Amino acid sequence: PWSCAIYSIVNWMVAFANVEGIQILCLKTLPFLLEDEGQRTTAQRAGLTDIILRGMVLFPNSAKLHIAAFHTIVLLARPLGGREGMLFHCSMVNSNGIFNEGTHTGKNGIAVMLDSMKRFESDVVLQAMSCWSLVNIALAPSQKAVLVKLGGISVVANAMMQHQFNAEVQFRALFALINLVIPSVNTQEENDSTNGDNSIQGDLGEATNTSEKEMLDDAVGQIANLVVVAMKNFCSSESILNRACLVLHNLSLTDAYHAQLLWTPNCYQMLEWCLANYRNDQVLQQSAAGTLHRLQTTLSNDEDLRRRFTSLLHSQQQSSLEQAHREALLQHEQDEQLSNAPIQQS
Repeated sequence: PWSCAIYSIVNWMVAFANVEGIQILCLKTLPFLLEDEGQRTTAQRAGLTDIILRGMVLFPNSAKLHIAAFHTIVLLARPLGGREGMLFHCSMVNSNGIFNEGTHTGKNGIAVMLDSMKRFESDVVLQAMSCWSLVNIALAPSQKAVLVKLGGISVVANAMMQHQFNAEVQFRALFALINLVIPSVNTQEENDSTNGDNSIQGDLGEATNTSEKEMLDDAVGQIANLVVVAMKNFCSSESILNRACLVLHNLSLTDAYHAQLLWTPNCYQMLEWCLANYRNDQVLQQSAAGTLHRLQTTLSNDEDLRRRFTSLLHSQQQSSLEQAHREALLQHEQDEQLSNAPIQQS
């Protein structure tokens, strides 16, 4: 019967744990079942996450298995009663997320996922699917804290750098960053998420004493630059620009990051450009306008910063004009060469 489908697949995966083909077949079947909330609840309670992670550890070099595993985790981590990527408003069966303390793999589940992303950094399909899984993993505050402290932001940033011109990777990576760049308010919960789990302590190593905010502080400049690059490369994609503006908006909520946002090349201009060209996207309008307002407030309160930023804008505009002039001259020379070329008679 339908109610036993998850248990049947779990039993197959446990009985044939060392058979890669059966593991992949089961993993490819699970997403269809997990679209149903009842099946998702059953799967979380049956410990499916641990079984999936064990397969990833047993078959570390099987990209096909890891892609299917990440797809299943996307559904397992989806909030009950919620929609993709909601911001901490819905619950899961386990309030701490989908990972049990001390998994059977001997490693923290999030560490297994990040190791896979590092190992298959050139696999565009795996990077897109894994970034998608991180979108929902980051919805649970305890999971998000561990994800950041284990280097999740740098792994997502690497995916964006490795696949700058792949729309799916950029979209999913930006979607994941929306939650990851918001520092946790409850520092006690952050501490509780890492204390008491030896697998997390072992994976953290020297990062154990590094706070989530410190990890984010070190990554802000790189994140802002990658977001702007994605906005420029996909300026015709409203969905990518929407997520990019949300990332910049969340970064701007921290006053200390305003200077870095202002010094990120073309960040300010791209926000203005999005406002002018996507007037019907209310989320984009609100996030871009809010970010610009906060940056303008910072500029108005700091005369020296305002003067240096104005100078920067002027030099960037001058550089753009010179680049346009060079391109026009080159185009003119090419047109002349074509017009002077002899016409061959057939």
